[in-house]
Amino acid sequence: MTTTVAETRAIMKEADFDFPVDTVWRALTDSEWLAVWFFPNDIQPVAGHRFTIWGRPIERWDGEFQCQVKEVQAQHLISFRWSGGHEELKGFGHYIDTTVTWRLAATEAGTHFTFLHEGFATDAGTDAVFEVMSKGAESVLRTLAKRLPDLVTHGA
Repeated sequence: MTTTVAETRAIMKEADFDFPVDTVWRALTDSEWLAVWFFPNDIQPVAGHRFTIWGRPIERWDGEFQCQVKEVQAQHLISFRWSGGHEELKGFGHYIDTTVTWRLAATEAGTHFTFLHEGFATDAGTDAVFEVMSKGAESVLRTLAKRLPDLVTHGA
């Protein structure tokens, strides 16, 4: 019997924020706060919860990512399945079935955040979406850093 293991690749980005873990946790897991710096959504930090992330529709794709929370360790980790897109599209909008994990760790200055998006196929057809999502991860971390002070000040 032969077992075939499909190769995958992952995106990992890290950032440090001058805010306590509970504030960053809220920015990741409160639907309203998450929508300010990421995408509209109906996330809840509850294992098994199914939710949608609404992106922009592109051609044959409705712009929706279907997600399901896989694991939650309050104020430390949330992991969820992220799937959606369309096979015929390239770049953002190409079909993916991946896992996102957000980890938080307290530091003397605030919070260390690790963003892991794994499960991207290694075939040429997935190269463009991997590239776009990699750049997107950098962009959303910059946006989170920029919007955290507003979220704290205005409570979203």
